[in-house]
Amino acid sequence: MLRLHFINVGDGDAILAEEGGDPFRLLVDTGRRDVGEAPGSLRCTAADYLAALGVTRLDALVVTHLHEDHFSGLSGLLERVSIGTVYAGFFPCLPVVPLARTGMEEKTVRGLMDCLEQWTAMTAALRRRGVCLRSVEETAALSLTPRLQGEILCDDPDAAGRQRQVWTNMLAGERADPDMVWWSSKFRNPGSLRVRLTYAGRRVELAGDCYGAVWEERAAPCDIFKVPHHGDAKAMTAELAGRLRPPYAVISCGAEYIARKDRPSSAAIRLLEEQGSRVWFTDSFQLPGRAADRWRSATFTIEEDGTILPPNYDA
Repeated sequence: MLRLHFINVGDGDAILAEEGGDPFRLLVDTGRRDVGEAPGSLRCTAADYLAALGVTRLDALVVTHLHEDHFSGLSGLLERVSIGTVYAGFFPCLPVVPLARTGMEEKTVRGLMDCLEQWTAMTAALRRRGVCLRSVEETAALSLTPRLQGEILCDDPDAAGRQRQVWTNMLAGERADPDMVWWSSKFRNPGSLRVRLTYAGRRVELAGDCYGAVWEERAAPCDIFKVPHHGDAKAMTAELAGRLRPPYAVISCGAEYIARKDRPSSAAIRLLEEQGSRVWFTDSFQLPGRAADRWRSATFTIEEDGTILPPNYDA
């Protein structure tokens, strides 16, 4: 049996996959360290959710990309659980030179520098704990269990390599082209890793924040789909929805609609529903005419015969 916990971390991602009686546990992204509060929401950190389940070890963790809502919760996890292997698109070479800040950096670049500093500290903590670190530079198979197969998908290895080089140069104290630094920051979403799981003939697509237009031509039918980038306007295209045709789709988003980002986007939801998808939300976001779900996780079960059991109310 495979259980998929789409954890309610607010406007972020954290997905726990558990397979078997003595479960193999894979976490895809960690959400934020602090998820905040919202009226009527049962959101929690990934660390708190795992603690409530009694989880003290993760066999593997995939960090899809370096945005805080996908990786900063790792610092809280390290206080409570051991981790076997961490997969990510970039690990800094330690030691590093402190990033030189002028105070005049554009907002996107400031955010990137904050994330690189946090990730450098987390990488050092992982190495101190003896965690195996695997850099994903191209699409690679995941070694999981005999029944649960996985892949980590990198859609543009060449661009990802350029991004890694920019960040390596920055952390080595070398002068970096400002335009390339800005590009490397903006490429974090389209360059996000994706994870594909296969179990009992069922396919699960966990798209990180990788915009639909990036990989629509390589998409194939799936059964459970984690919509990219929290269901905003860039998440879906008509071609992607038509190729995937998922019976179940999950949007990992906060309880509140974010107008400046059109998140979650009614257009993205409509594209999925036109393909027959039932759309679920991790937080208590409410569609017109439908009661909001209140739970700490939208949890799916795939039984050994391939039967899919969708979420029930779980406070």
